[in-house]
Amino acid sequence: MRIQSLIAPAMLAAALSVLTCLPAAAAEAPAATVPLEIQHNVAQYALVQGKLVNGYLSQPVKKQNNPPGVILIPMWWGLNQHMRDVADQLARHGYVALVVDLFNGHSTRDRTEAAHLADVADSNPGATLSNLEQAVSYMTAKQHVGSLGVIGWSFGGGWAYRIASDLPQDLGALVVFYAPPSIEPSQLTSLRMPILAFFGGRDPFVPPELVSKFQWAAGLAGVALTIHIYPDANVAFDDPDSTSYNQKDAEDAWQQLYAFLASNLKQ
Repeated sequence: MRIQSLIAPAMLAAALSVLTCLPAAAAEAPAATVPLEIQHNVAQYALVQGKLVNGYLSQPVKKQNNPPGVILIPMWWGLNQHMRDVADQLARHGYVALVVDLFNGHSTRDRTEAAHLADVADSNPGATLSNLEQAVSYMTAKQHVGSLGVIGWSFGGGWAYRIASDLPQDLGALVVFYAPPSIEPSQLTSLRMPILAFFGGRDPFVPPELVSKFQWAAGLAGVALTIHIYPDANVAFDDPDSTSYNQKDAEDAWQQLYAFLASNLKQ
């Protein structure tokens, strides 16, 4: 469901004076379209600490001039088949989609290894940020996208917030799945693009009270934020390989995502 307010009344009164949300029409599912024929390949999009970085690039075979583009930042499992499938799905809807690799070619389904890979990336913020900055440059300079958004999941969502904050002039949309958000208005003021955030009501890492504080902080910062929270969902509710996968909620989230991207990235 769409969260209209999770804020205590006194806090809500202050937040409503500056809170901006997408109009209700933007949350409606887009009209059905015929999936486009796509092509995909490995893309060398960055050079970080002397090493070439390969991502996964998927795009329509018949690409329009200055097409919309999306950068995908995976959760701590890395660039796996699920993320390739997500990129292909977006390409069939007309987007040039690049899945970045923050783990030097590694992917895993082992939680201990995944946590280690995420810790390494987080402990080298300069290299990780350079990776993402070059992904943005690659999409604009090499793929010639006319508009660009970023989508991040959990660990990747944290970095989606970071790159959107550092390069707000280059990004027209930000989508985040179940990533712990900032609750300080001063840390959100640079996010000048519309934001769509998804959360699970049973996610132990992002409880409802944290989502409430996020919405309050975004309101004070003047951020255009739309939140969807699924009461019975947990983290990774949209990942078919996860035990938390919830098909109904995942399908609804993707309908909201398609409408949001179309509204903000397609000319």
